[in-house]
Parts: sequence; structure tokens; C-alpha cells
Amino acid sequence: MAILDRKRSQASEESYGAMKNNKAISYLRCSTDMQDASIPEQKKAIEIFARDNDIAIVRHFDDEGRSGRNAEERPGFMEMKKTVETSDDFRFILVYDCTRFGRFKDPQEAVYWEVHFRKCGKIVKYVTDESANDNTLGGRLVKTLKHEQATQYALDLSKTSFRGHKHYAELGFHVGGMAKYGYKRLLVDESGRPVKILEYGEHKALKTQHVKLAKGNPDEVRTVQRIFDMYVNKGLGMTKITDTLNKEGVPPPIRRPKAMTVGWSKSTVWSILHDPTYIGWVVYNKNSYDNLLEQDKGWGRTKPQAEWVVNKTAHEPIVSEELFKGVAAKIKQSSFKNGGGHTSRYLLKGLIVCSICKARYQGRTTAHYEKGKKEYRDPYYVCGSYIMRGKHVCGCWSVPQKLLEGLAIQRIKKIIEEPSTVNRIRDGVKAKLEKSLAKNQGSHDIDKELGIVTRQMKNLTEAVANGFDRKMATERINELMAKRDRLEEMKSERRGITPIDVSRYTNKVEQRLREFKSFENLNIEKRRDLIKRFLYKIEIDSKERKCYYYFFKSPIIDDNYSNLTYDGKGNLLSSGSTLTTNLTYKNKFCMLSSETALTTSFSHK
Repeated sequence: MAILDRKRSQASEESYGAMKNNKAISYLRCSTDMQDASIPEQKKAIEIFARDNDIAIVRHFDDEGRSGRNAEERPGFMEMKKTVETSDDFRFILVYDCTRFGRFKDPQEAVYWEVHFRKCGKIVKYVTDESANDNTLGGRLVKTLKHEQATQYALDLSKTSFRGHKHYAELGFHVGGMAKYGYKRLLVDESGRPVKILEYGEHKALKTQHVKLAKGNPDEVRTVQRIFDMYVNKGLGMTKITDTLNKEGVPPPIRRPKAMTVGWSKSTVWSILHDPTYIGWVVYNKNSYDNLLEQDKGWGRTKPQAEWVVNKTAHEPIVSEELFKGVAAKIKQSSFKNGGGHTSRYLLKGLIVCSICKARYQGRTTAHYEKGKKEYRDPYYVCGSYIMRGKHVCGCWSVPQKLLEGLAIQRIKKIIEEPSTVNRIRDGVKAKLEKSLAKNQGSHDIDKELGIVTRQMKNLTEAVANGFDRKMATERINELMAKRDRLEEMKSERRGITPIDVSRYTNKVEQRLREFKSFENLNIEKRRDLIKRFLYKIEIDSKERKCYYYFFKSPIIDDNYSNLTYDGKGNLLSSGSTLTTNLTYKNKFCMLSSETALTTSFSHK
């Protein structure tokens, strides 16, 4: 019976595929260039499969040298995802086997992506795992088992790698990843004799060979020494060091060639000052992670020092241990803390964009000292690039918090007072309701057709059991199954659409608008949430000295119906009716010109 179900499923799938089109894309992946299933071998096997099954490949996507542990870190996979979601030019996605699709940390993620692609009308086929292409119960179990095996293989390999890395770290060898700024990877033989400097993308070829760190570019070495000297001996802070390096155009560290790195940042300087690599140490097994998300994001916590693997004579140091300890001594006396910041009081958090460097503005407060007591006053917004990288990356000016937030709140209150606001939302809900009812009516018709198809398939099955010609019945069942699949797809497009109670929703609108009238009595989080329902973003142009407010045409009142009032940029005011204010500068702060305050015409279009 399972074999018969398998044939029916395959026949239905192939019939539907042939009816739409017989085109495909392919996905190729390998972690390293030393794997058996290399990109050329995968491509060759996929092309043979496509030729034997009369499938035309329209495009290849590949991730060479990429781990399969997740999808987000694979640019080829993410580009393929976007193509699958936006194109109807192909039907199949051809992959060499389940492991090339991904060795996900959570095997259910592989199933998630297959289901996601199927909902987009595309079918994943594995050219060397025919059993995984079977859409019956048995086939799905086999596919799940293969994904579990791929995940388990990755976990076992990770444990083996950890033991090996720990052993080699104890011996003072570099245990993976790019060399730190100022260093190069030096390949040595079993006797410790130098063989060659490894460039980006090169790996050791023999098990008897190892990698150590050696001093690299002399300019980079001098820059590291200079950073320590400026911080410890000359008393400069993170901000001044960062700004000095950017002013002089010193090339910053980059994670890999061709990476777009715009200048130095305070976090980069901070990481160099705290890295024991620069005093000749190799430190391994320092951080721990509670879950996969933390590991992917790098949100590790420091383990007890007793669990660290440390070799203090691993390679030649760039700075002295005394200078390195001087950093820790100075930080204890300094008020600088990595990260943090007083941002909870700022209502426009995440909404302000610098039109020069496209970075987000951050909330800050000028610190004053009176009678030995530190008091925070004069809150303002300032460009994030200016804060982290200095004025030579983005020479913006600070804008007082009261100015930016006051204009936004004043404009929102004016929107609320306009009678057309509620009427416009009510009209939008009615239009959505009519569309919803029309689609729901179409769903009822599809349900009727599905019922007829199901009954016909049941009658044919019973007829075969009573002696009817099996061959004729099978052909007809395959046709009905293909029709059923088409109807199911049409139904899925209409799923989730329910009629909306216009009067109930309008009452919610008016209630939320009343909340804004008591805006000053709400807590910070509620006030910030209300502003984001009216205001899309604010752009500040420090060169033109202008500030642009972009409001929604209709405020987002209810999360459940946000699609009624927000449709990408289509819900924004046109540029001609965007609130624009002129800014003048005084004492490094932007100030609103009194003669132009709120005089710009404003209308909803």
C-alpha cells in the first residue's frame, strides 16, 4: 500500500510540475574545498539528474566555503530564498543531498525551509537521495531521519574539533579563524619550522602541519602599539583614539577581504585593548553559550578562569605585559563602560536616521558636575556613527531631545484633531472587508470542488477493490490528485482571511486616539509605542540643516489589522507634504529657526 501511495504522490507531483513548467534552479554548498562533494561534483550530478528527468536548469546558487549550520550566514541560500519567493519561472529546487541543503543545528529548520518553499510553489528535490523525494509517510520519515543524521554528524564533528582545538591551544597553536589585527598566520611543520604565510582562504594541507601567529604588516603592528600608548601613557580616551585614527585615514581591521568597513569604532579599539593575543597569549574555551541563538549572535558569557586554556608563550608579543595590565588599571579608574547608555528616556529611539551616513541617531545626555555630584542634564540625539567612529566619519551635530520629540508630538496631536483621520481609517476597513468577503466566497466554492474531487477519488478506490480495471482507475486518480493539489494551493492563498467588524474596529481606533490625548500620563514604553504608530521615521541632514518628518497617512492603531493602514512606503506622506523644519546651529546643537517653526503646509494625500 505504501508503494502504491508513493507512486500516486510522485505521479501527482510530476503531473502538476509538467502542467506548470519543467524548469528548476539548483543549490550547491560545501564547507571547505577539501570535501568529497565539491561544488563542481555537485553541479555535475545535478545536471545529469536534470537531463535524465527532462528538467531545464535556469540558474545555479552556491555557497562555497560556507557552514550549513544556519541559513542566515549563507548569502547564496538567502538569495535563492528571495528568488523562490518572487519568481514563478521554475518549479523545482535541485540539491545534491540533504547534507548540502544544510547541517542545521536544529534539524526541524531544514523541514521548515522545505515547507516554506513548497508554500511558494517550489519543490525541493535531492538528486542522490531519491527516497527523500517521496512525499508519502515513509518518505517523510526517511527525510527527517537524514536531516537528524546530518545534524548529529555536525554535533559529533564539533565535539571532536573541540577536543583537538583544546589540545593544540595548550601547545600554543592558532586554532582557527582569521588572524588578529597586526598578526599573520604562519604555517609550521611538525618540528616547528616555518613553511609559509597563509593568505586569506588558505588552509594547512597536512595533519602534521600547524598554524602559529606571527607579526604581520608593520603598519598594523605600529598601530596596535600606538593604541596602547595613547590609552595608557598619553591618557586619551576611546573616543579621542578612534577620532584620531579616522582623521589620519588609518585602515581599520576587516573581517575578510572586500568587506565594507567604514573607519574605526570605539568597540574595535576596546576589543584590541582587552585582547591578550597582543601579549603573546593564546586563550581558548573562554566563553559559554546557553542556546543556539546566543552562539550565532556571539552573546557568550565568560566561563570561570579555571576552565580557560591558556598558553602564555604561544607567539611573539606586540605590546608588553606591563602595558597590557595598565589598560585594566586605567579602566578601573575610568567611568567608561562598553555598551550601555542612558536611552530609556528617549521616545524616538530607532526612528531617527542620518541622511549623510544612514546610521541611526542615539540618545545621549550631557554630564554636569556640581559640588562633587554628577548630574545628567540636556538630553539630546546624536548620530551613531559620530559616537562610535568620530567626527571624521560623520560630522553631524547634536539635536536637543525636546526639539525633536516636541515637534513629533505636536504634529501627531494635530493629526488626531482632524476628523478625516478616523474617517479615512473607517473607509480603509470597509474596503478591506469587501475584499475579504469576496475572497471568502471564493474559498467556499473551492471547498465544494474539493469535496467533489474527494468523493470521486473514494469511489474509484472502492471500484478497484470490486474488480474495476486498475490501470484506468490509477490514471483517473492521478488526474484528480493533481486537481486536488491545485485547489489546495488556491485555498491556501485565501486562508486566514476573515470578515472584519468595522464598528468594533472603529471604536478601537477612537479609543487609541483618546489614549494619545492623555499622552503625558503614560509611561515611557507606551508613549514610544504610540509615536511609532503615527511616525515612520525622521531624517536629519546636517549639511542642508533640515529635518524631515515622515508620518503614516493612516496611523497603525491595532496590531491585528496593521496591514489595513500600513502598506510599505505607500502609506507614507508624499515628499511634498512631509513636515520639513529648518535647523540652525548654536553651541554644537541644532536649534529650530523660530521664523520657520511649524509653518510648512501639511496635508494627507
